[in-house]
Amino acid sequence: MSRGLVLGGGGLIGMAYHAGALKALDEMGLNPSGADLVVGTSAGAILGSYLRSGWTPQDFSDYAHGVHPNSVAGDDEQEDEVRRLFSPLYSSHLDRARRMTGGAFAAISSRGYFRPGAAGRVPLNLLRKAFPSGMYSTEETRERFHNDLPVEWPKRDIFLCAVDLYSGARVPFGRKGAPKASFPDAVLASTTIPGVFPPVKIGDRQYVDGGAFSATSLDLAVEAGCDKILCIAPLGYRTDETLLTRDPRMWPPMLIRSLFARALKREVTQARGLGIDVFVIRPWLTELKQHGTNSMRHHDRAAVVESSRTGTIRLLEDHLDHPVIKDLARANQRVAKKARGV
Repeated sequence: MSRGLVLGGGGLIGMAYHAGALKALDEMGLNPSGADLVVGTSAGAILGSYLRSGWTPQDFSDYAHGVHPNSVAGDDEQEDEVRRLFSPLYSSHLDRARRMTGGAFAAISSRGYFRPGAAGRVPLNLLRKAFPSGMYSTEETRERFHNDLPVEWPKRDIFLCAVDLYSGARVPFGRKGAPKASFPDAVLASTTIPGVFPPVKIGDRQYVDGGAFSATSLDLAVEAGCDKILCIAPLGYRTDETLLTRDPRMWPPMLIRSLFARALKREVTQARGLGIDVFVIRPWLTELKQHGTNSMRHHDRAAVVESSRTGTIRLLEDHLDHPVIKDLARANQRVAKKARGV
């Protein structure tokens, strides 16, 4: 391994942010799709899996703007699409209460708090039936992944991070020694928010969103031997105007991201302490006004993509001499020369 691409979680907003950041990189001649390893978590798992399956940064941008063959155009159509992705599984107030109870347990268990007393054992089937986890169906998402993505894993390395529901252990599907799973099912497992969606059964275990362990899992790229890592982290933020931190309207989105931002800082600091070059792309503080506090809300995808694209270009122009950026530029130049037959 040499070059790693780490794509973090962030819900629907995060997917749009990734699309804009990748588009900016491509426009600057820094397309990272040739990375030796992709590590994807939650929203990043979706972008990473499609990237490894042949999608380009332009495809992601076109999708957000409603001009891709697989996308829908217009706010109303996009809102309908999101509504279908959140099709309720409950049919009564009692059923909703049961699922909320099961969902609360899933959220706690996925963090590892169930493990000390139960050693990762699966709860009794009777209890799981009485208090099922998941408020909304994932069937439409599952169908889409199976239609769009190959069953077999790509030849180039990609780790899709999920969490074992009952032990809280991180499971990077695609890494040597991980449980066997089809490529679409691994993507689905990495995106299944505990308590919101039902866990994904793979083998005899249940898996949920890898973001329950880490929103980026940058350390996996370190362990794999990558010496240059580009990380896109929609749930982080970069301060650009100090006055904004005094604006009460900015406090909620900053507070929600604070835990993710601190965890990311630890991962980056540890990597750099080992002599690894890391470059992080994350939203400027001014972008958080548009992102808001609910990363799964319906939004204007095109607007988020464009703000991400312009913000990323601004960041890249300020750091063209960074080792990761210079390495990406050289790699893309080699690809271009090879394509021209030079």
